[in-house]
Amino acid sequence: MNKEVKIFKIQNYDYFRCTADKCKFTCCSGWDVNIDNNTYIKWKNNKKNYILQNVIEIINDDEVEYFINKETQEKCPFLDNKGLCNIVKNDGEECLSLTCKKFPRIENVLEGRKEITLSCACPEVVENISKLKRKIKMISSDNKIIEEKSTMYKVRELLIYIIQEKKLSLDDKLILCFDILINMLSNDISKNQILKEYKSDKYISNVLRAFSEIEFNIEEAIEELNYLFLDITENYKDVEGLENSLREIYKFSESKKDKNYINKWIIYKKTFEQYNELIENCIVSKILSECTSEDFQELALSFQLIILEYLLMRYTVFLKYYTNNKNEISIEDIKEYIVVFSRVISNNSEAVLEFLEDGFGKAILDIGYIKLIMI
Repeated sequence: MNKEVKIFKIQNYDYFRCTADKCKFTCCSGWDVNIDNNTYIKWKNNKKNYILQNVIEIINDDEVEYFINKETQEKCPFLDNKGLCNIVKNDGEECLSLTCKKFPRIENVLEGRKEITLSCACPEVVENISKLKRKIKMISSDNKIIEEKSTMYKVRELLIYIIQEKKLSLDDKLILCFDILINMLSNDISKNQILKEYKSDKYISNVLRAFSEIEFNIEEAIEELNYLFLDITENYKDVEGLENSLREIYKFSESKKDKNYINKWIIYKKTFEQYNELIENCIVSKILSECTSEDFQELALSFQLIILEYLLMRYTVFLKYYTNNKNEISIEDIKEYIVVFSRVISNNSEAVLEFLEDGFGKAILDIGYIKLIMI
């Protein structure tokens, strides 16, 4: 007899409704659209030639993969001038590939359960998270609980507990979580011992004290963060759907900054904390959808990308804050750049990790570097 698969979904899941042509960020441009084999075979069998002529084959390690051929365009060739999909208009949603049919929904099938979450690369998802008046979590329609207690699950549970419950700055929470995952990669300490240590307030205080004693030059740290921003966004600033968010701010980040830059950053960081509830809920949503591997290296890489998204989002909002001369932080800017960096990093994670490996000599960054760019 097959064991029943329990279904859990992210708390805001049922509130999601696609806004279609009213959406500022179409999900039909800015990344490659993969076609699953079953959909491709269905298109061939049903002679959907108007679709097939826009499909290309790419061979990777002797495996054939299918993608929508965008040629020199950044947007999907099936997107009409009103922002609607011609495949849906002609043949209905059932004719879409799984990628298009599911986005921004994410399904992770784990031992004994299926977890359904939503991607923060969709502005409507972030908008719904911003309206939550409580901490985001996974729920079950019939009050089932997750019985499986693998090490991965325990680690993820601890990360979420630290983000949601610990009375620490968000930066301290993130560096602490990353430190847990880095230690999990060590063969010298048992995983259960690490979990036990990081549940101790005294141990956590000692870890954070050690990090606080590391001295950085704030001007050099901001310069390093600015370099990272330029490197990560260079290939995306002109991409359709992202250019309005990145192009002008990219140009400004290339320019020489005046003497007030550092002082404004210090004031900005303190002011920015008022939006931590939204940001923490987005981070937890990402942990639930992206930190699901039993491989601790993959787990560390996934969480590292979440940190980079947060730091680059915060810095980009600062660039907007710095240039608007109003000394005000717009929550609309925060929501916009959560979406932007979810698309730039999460949706292009392989390319970002390849960039890190080329630039830093390894994909997992030194925790000292992470601490540096947190400034």
